[in-house]
Amino acid sequence: MMTRWSAGFLCFAVIGLAGPAMAQEIAPPDDATRFLLDTALAIVAGLCAILFIVAYGLRDIGLARVQNAPAACLRMLASFAVTIFAFWLSGYMLAFTVEDGGFLGEFGSWAVNDNDPMTAGRASGALWFFQAGLAAVAAAIVAASVSERVRLWAFLIFVAFLGGMIYPIAISWVWGGGYFVTDWGYYDGGGATVHIVAGGAALAAAFVVGPRPGRFNAKSPWIAATTMLPLSVFAAGLAWVALIGISAGLGESFSSVEDAIRIGAAISNIAVATAAAVLAALVITQFVYDRPGLVTTMCAVVAGPVTIAGDPVNPDLWQAAMTGAVGGVIVSVTPPFLARFRIDDAGFVVPTHLLCGVWGAMIAAWVHPDARFVGQAVGAISIGFFSFAVSLMIWTALKYSPFGARQRAPKLPADDPARHPA
Repeated sequence: MMTRWSAGFLCFAVIGLAGPAMAQEIAPPDDATRFLLDTALAIVAGLCAILFIVAYGLRDIGLARVQNAPAACLRMLASFAVTIFAFWLSGYMLAFTVEDGGFLGEFGSWAVNDNDPMTAGRASGALWFFQAGLAAVAAAIVAASVSERVRLWAFLIFVAFLGGMIYPIAISWVWGGGYFVTDWGYYDGGGATVHIVAGGAALAAAFVVGPRPGRFNAKSPWIAATTMLPLSVFAAGLAWVALIGISAGLGESFSSVEDAIRIGAAISNIAVATAAAVLAALVITQFVYDRPGLVTTMCAVVAGPVTIAGDPVNPDLWQAAMTGAVGGVIVSVTPPFLARFRIDDAGFVVPTHLLCGVWGAMIAAWVHPDARFVGQAVGAISIGFFSFAVSLMIWTALKYSPFGARQRAPKLPADDPARHPA
């Protein structure tokens, strides 16, 4: 009897000791499985980009006055459609046909090409869908900055330039193998470039279009009251989830154990960075303004992933927390500074995306073994300046064109606070 129990115990001990070793010996997937998994990742990441667009549209509606909600919905849908066409007709080829170390790719329309799918690793249509979604994300971010006063058709003309020229040229220098990645070693593993381009364009748009009616008529800046802030908070949560999916998609692969570990590390870092950004925003607004700020904290939810977008994989958790906390500081102190210059950033895009995006790109040199601070700083600042400068020229041309950049101020009811700013 004892011999039988001893033998059974020995078998269980051997299995228990061999378990970890057996778990580590996972066979790699075959080529077909790898192709399917990586194509599925691109499709899911593209859907997350669309989720972000919808979320930012809802966030825009929640921050705006009720009468401007239909215009925000129309702007969201129309900008997505224009961006898709612009990226199809010229954007994709500009972004991904640039020579190594070059500045400009080919002008031409994209077409499905799956003649050698195993070499490409993913279906060409899925990859295009994801990249087009990222271009549409940039357009949605710009739309939030000029809410409640921009003309629809002027905005759509700008979106055509953004999705067909500005954004593709900028990402060609990074993901297309262009100048900054080859000559400066610029690294972007989580989409910081998307936020920098969108933030630079948003700053130019807000500067040219001007503030909302009544925004700076009082001695202290007036902000329109809204009863839909819960909708904006819900939308910010959706945007946060979408940014996680986009970050995973930019990793390009989900077909090995190492890829799964990498994505898991990125998600945990994003969560910690976001928590740190939220806590920092709460503390700063409490001590500076004597009450915790809901809008600022909501912006910190989006700023968290943006701050580590340069490299969401390699930071330790404490590094992610410190990086995210700086993002919380940025979104807390920047809006009053912009208000002093009468720049009305309705969606708080400049601090959340431009400044946190530049910070995220630069701090990647702290955690990524191959990134260097000088290269990260030069690349991020140059891309932001390029987007701002070209966007400024386009918006200035639109302002003095027959279209005009700014819609006519609506006739407000006598009891509307915009007529009598406090």
